[in-house]
Amino acid sequence: MIKGINHKIIEVTDTENIYYEKAFLLVRPEYEEVEEAVLRKEAKKLLAEVGTPSSIKGKRTFFYWFLRSIPPVLAGLGTGMLIGVLF
Repeated sequence: MIKGINHKIIEVTDTENIYYEKAFLLVRPEYEEVEEAVLRKEAKKLLAEVGTPSSIKGKRTFFYWFLRSIPPVLAGLGTGMLIGVLF
């Protein structure tokens, strides 16, 4: 919902994150007079703490990829054994 209140917005285009292209942060009214460099520094620090979404992090674990690679390995071994028996 958008209200008729003006806010200072900081747009961060270099998020240093492969998943997010831009971030828009609304500055609290009591801090609108703070220097823009300080606000940008704090915005970058905040975005660095956010990191990647938890669902993506979970899929990158060793256990996930280990379990996911078992069926193709077993299929390859079975195919190799079948070819070895037939020829």
